[in-house]
Amino acid sequence: MYSFHKNNQPPSPLLRSSISLLPPELLCEIFSFRASRGPLGLRHALFVCKYWHNLIVNDQKLWSTIILDRDFVDQFKLRGVSGQISKANAYIGACLDRSAPFPLDITLFENVNGVLVDASILSRLLCSGEPYHIQRCRSLSWYIENELYENHTVSLPLPSSLERLEYLFVRGFTLHSDPSDRFPQCPRLKEVHLVNHLEGTLPHYFLDHDYTHVEKLTYTSDIRWIDYDIPYIQNFHGIHTLVLEDPFSVTLRYTILGDVENTAIAHLHSLETLKLIGLVPLKIMQRLYVPNLKRIDIATGSSAPHVHSLDKVPLPLLQSVVRIFICLSDSSTPPEPHHLRRIICGAPSLACLTGTSGIGELLAGEEWFKERNIVYNCI
Repeated sequence: MYSFHKNNQPPSPLLRSSISLLPPELLCEIFSFRASRGPLGLRHALFVCKYWHNLIVNDQKLWSTIILDRDFVDQFKLRGVSGQISKANAYIGACLDRSAPFPLDITLFENVNGVLVDASILSRLLCSGEPYHIQRCRSLSWYIENELYENHTVSLPLPSSLERLEYLFVRGFTLHSDPSDRFPQCPRLKEVHLVNHLEGTLPHYFLDHDYTHVEKLTYTSDIRWIDYDIPYIQNFHGIHTLVLEDPFSVTLRYTILGDVENTAIAHLHSLETLKLIGLVPLKIMQRLYVPNLKRIDIATGSSAPHVHSLDKVPLPLLQSVVRIFICLSDSSTPPEPHHLRRIICGAPSLACLTGTSGIGELLAGEEWFKERNIVYNCI
C-alpha cells in the first residue's frame, strides 16, 4: 500500500496550544479543503505529526477524490521511461482502500501534454477490488484529448454498470469505432455535461435507457456546432434544465450549420429552465420545442464576456416563460432597448425579470414596461 513518510515527533508548542486542541471532526473539515483536488494536496500535512497522520489516513472522505491530471503525472514523474508507475499504482490503491465504502469522485485526463496515462494505472483505478471500487463512483469527469473528427477507440476498461454514478462530464469525445462499445448502465445518472461531443454513430455510446433519468444536460461547444447536436439533445427528453454554452462565441464557426433545418426538432416536454451562455447559434435554438418552459437565463460567455444571445432568442421559446434572468458582464455591450422590448413583449406570461442595475435603468422610463406590472429584481 502506498504510504507517505510519517513523522512521529510530537507537535510543536504552537500546534499543541492551538490547532491540536481542535476537535478531530473540525480538523478533518479543514483538511478536506486542502484535499478538494485529491489526497496529494495533503502529502505535506502527513509529515507534521502522528496525530495528523492518523486523522488523515482514517478519514474516508479525504481519500475519495481521485484526480489523474498534470499534478499526478508530475508527482510520480510519469513523463519518461523512468516513471514511478509502481508508486503511482500504490497511491491509487491507497486512495481506493482508505476511502471505502465512501462514494468516489474521479477526474481522469487520458492525455496530459502528450503523456498518456499508463494502462496499468487505469486498470488499478477501474478494475480493482471485488466488487470493483469504481462501482462506488458518484461523479466521473473524463477528459479526452483528440483532434476534431479524429477516430477515438474507447479504451477505458469500465464494468457493465456504475450503480452510484450521478454526475458525468465528458470532454472531447469522438466515436467512429466499434458500435458495440457502450458506456456502463447508470440507473442513478442525474446530470450530464458534454463538451465538444461528436458522437454521430448509432447506437449511441451512452445507453438509451439511462437518458430518461437525467434531469440536467449541459451542452458546451467551444469548437463548432454541428447538425446532429439537436437530435442528440433530444435523447435526453426527460431533462428539466438545459444549458447551451458557447464560451468563445466565434460567429464564423456557425457556417457548418447549413443542414440543420433537415434535422429533427428536439421535443423537450419536461424542460422548465433553459440557460443560454455566450452566443448560441439561432438555428440551434430554433430546433427546440419546449411547450412547458418557465424560465430563460441569458448570460455572457466566460471567454467572450461581451457576447450574449439576448437579441437572438426565438420568440416561440418565450410563450410560456414566467421568469427571465439576464446576467451580462460589466464589459459586455449594454443591451439595446428595442432588444429588451422584443424579449419582454414576446413573453406574454412574464411575471419576473432579473437583471443588472443598468438594465433596470433602461426600463425605468419605458411606459410599456410599467404597464406590464412585471416585478424587476436587480442583481
